[in-house]
Amino acid sequence: MKLHYASTVMLFGGSALLLHSHSSSSHVAAFDYEVDPDAVGSISLMDLETEIDGIKTIFRDDEVAVSVTDIGWKEPETPIDGGGSSTLFWTTAVDGVEKESGEVDLTDVKREMPTSFDAGKIKATDSGSVTITVTMTLDGNEQSTSRKVEVYGRGVSVIPLLLILFLAMGTRMVELSLFIGIFTGACMVAGNIKDGFKTTLDTFILEALTDANHVFVILFTIFLSGLVGMMQKSGGMMGFTRDVSKFATSPRSGQFACFLVGIFIFFDDYANVLLAGETMRPLLDMLCTSREKLAFIVDATSAPIASISPISSWVGFEVDLIQTEIDKIIEKHGDDIGIKTSGFGVFLQSIKFRYYPIFMLTMVMLLIFSGRDFGPMLIAERKTRVYDRSDGGTGRGKVDSGEGQKENEPRHDTPLKAWNMLVPVLVLVILIFYMLVKSGEDGTDQDFMDKIENSDSYVALLWGTMAAAILTLIFYWIQPSKDGNVVLPTIPLLKECLLPNRGTSASGNETTANDNDDDETPPSSKARSLMTVLDSTESFLFGMGRIFPALIVLTLAWASGSVMTAVGADRLFSSWIVGGIEAELLPTLSFIISFFMALATGTSWGTMSILFPLITVPTYDVSDGDELIFYATIAGVLSGSVAGDHVSPISDTTVLSSLACDCNLLSHVTTQAPYSMFIVVVSMLLGTLPIGHDAWPNIIGYLLGWLVIGLFVYFYCKPVINVDGSFDILTELWVRLQPAGSAIYELKEDTSLKSSGEDLSQKTSDMTANEGNQQIGKASVIEHLKADPEESEGHESEENTDGEEAKPMMSSGAEDKNVHADIDP
Repeated sequence: MKLHYASTVMLFGGSALLLHSHSSSSHVAAFDYEVDPDAVGSISLMDLETEIDGIKTIFRDDEVAVSVTDIGWKEPETPIDGGGSSTLFWTTAVDGVEKESGEVDLTDVKREMPTSFDAGKIKATDSGSVTITVTMTLDGNEQSTSRKVEVYGRGVSVIPLLLILFLAMGTRMVELSLFIGIFTGACMVAGNIKDGFKTTLDTFILEALTDANHVFVILFTIFLSGLVGMMQKSGGMMGFTRDVSKFATSPRSGQFACFLVGIFIFFDDYANVLLAGETMRPLLDMLCTSREKLAFIVDATSAPIASISPISSWVGFEVDLIQTEIDKIIEKHGDDIGIKTSGFGVFLQSIKFRYYPIFMLTMVMLLIFSGRDFGPMLIAERKTRVYDRSDGGTGRGKVDSGEGQKENEPRHDTPLKAWNMLVPVLVLVILIFYMLVKSGEDGTDQDFMDKIENSDSYVALLWGTMAAAILTLIFYWIQPSKDGNVVLPTIPLLKECLLPNRGTSASGNETTANDNDDDETPPSSKARSLMTVLDSTESFLFGMGRIFPALIVLTLAWASGSVMTAVGADRLFSSWIVGGIEAELLPTLSFIISFFMALATGTSWGTMSILFPLITVPTYDVSDGDELIFYATIAGVLSGSVAGDHVSPISDTTVLSSLACDCNLLSHVTTQAPYSMFIVVVSMLLGTLPIGHDAWPNIIGYLLGWLVIGLFVYFYCKPVINVDGSFDILTELWVRLQPAGSAIYELKEDTSLKSSGEDLSQKTSDMTANEGNQQIGKASVIEHLKADPEESEGHESEENTDGEEAKPMMSSGAEDKNVHADIDP
């Protein structure tokens, strides 16, 4: 049987001016008054154990403080003879049963009526929908206000969260899982399905979209994605990668080039994945690198670098979450809180405690330069390198040949020049930095970091990205190209490019500058803009559209964060912290919780949205405002989210990495997960745990971490090609459990033969024939890479000038040994 609690406040006559206020210290001027029937006040509840105010539900058997706010007053129609009473009486009842009573002496306030007051405390002992009543009496007149709330046990508050986790893992549908979690939480708060459905849409989701800071993040994200679309269409992204490929002639140098591309594209993880994956894939195929290794490098340099960069598509979102919680701390403790009061300042302070992304980037570099791997990745690399496979190996996916894949590719006669990516990126960085500095100026004598920390990152990122997009449009529009080459801009040439006159194509047909979109036709002999305004606009819209699915997840994640707070998950986490968890463990606790949540939901941003409202304020309270603990805990949430996102098979960046690299998703996840888990352990043992206990300076933790990673790579991991074909210890144990005659034993033997110089071309041919695939010829790769003859210089065996067919990129004969002579075993 469900009980019903009611909360009613009764207000009675007096003398006051009509006024509304949330502050208990606010009063109205004294004269004859009576309560305004249209402003009888509202009930506010605060959990006494955690001191979290504004709660919407109550935990069973927990004490809750009751207060009345927003009381309004008006002049009475009939004056009170002799003046009003100087004592206000109140009673608080639960389901009509009085629990507490008291009075407010108005003498000392000179008959200024308070617009808010405390009305005692209550404890609900049974679950269900209930109503609380507070009655206020003055001069024999009374009014009342009431509020219905839901009461349940503490554990019930995690039901929406668990539901999201289990549904996300089971269905692989993050959007549906988040929506069902929001709906469930809304029903728990409302007490019934009908009102729960309404508040899901018109309260939680709508408020997530109408929040000003959220809108800043959404606009900045889509503007940046649109700019990336323009750079892709201009050929700048492909040109940059092609220039890098001139210096990459071995698996080691090719992988390092891919790593550098990922580091350079620091401003957005999606742009990082698309650039490094889609454009470096042909080069690394040519160098016999497995698709799994490519996807790992791409994924490991996307979110980690974007999440710690002060200028990225992540920073606005992260700063928004941090600033919201900082505002709560200031509201609770005042302006002097002992830590940075700007979200951006806290973000900068947390970077030095982001152990996971920094250690992960270190490990990727060591693996590349050492030529070593372990576990499933070592097997994948050997299946590709031992047999000189130039098709990506057994982990390759299936490239979509539909029109959607080529919709935003450069035109066939577009010159692929790196500056068409480098210039817009440089302009973007300069503009954002300038906006950050200007928005942080307060008219006083400030140093550079003070301006950065006080800056409005939302404004800087929003204005900077749109301004960069506009300037990039102009840059592409006034950049003339002719016959597939960039030409010196002259007045006649610019007129030819910019005016819509019709010219003559190379085939003699009348055409416009935009008619040569068919890859079968030769470049137009008429000069044209690199990209017209229409081209730039369409590619900008294409980039914006590509980010839309991620924005849906982001909006639902924001809404789910609000739901978690409404059902009381924040109070549950806070009670664990307040109830005995040592402050020193908070950096590690935040890292672990965020890791598992991101693993289950597949969204690092969603995890941050949920956890920051739950952990930030309690962390400040239990640590007494300790700067080290607070910044390390913030960093734990941010880096743990990235770590879980790496391991999750339903993460957007994981899926996008496998698609951009044309790698099988399951192969990508199983080969990357061991590396991520190793770094997770190192981050906790040498990072979050010792820094929480102030065991040593932060730099010592990094030095020890780098040392451990180096020792692990050089003493545990194995070279891809080695003399005896042995694997790392755990993989060797797994191999011994396999039945005799398994393919893994053959791979081990072939690795040893490859190291001794044996010709395995026949096995390679048989293997690819059985899979129904032919190895990619070098001519096809060179054709993919080159834009003009001189761009392909430096690559072996390209097409000769006599028109003879180019030699295969990777033959099955002895020539392979010369191609790979620079590969260390």
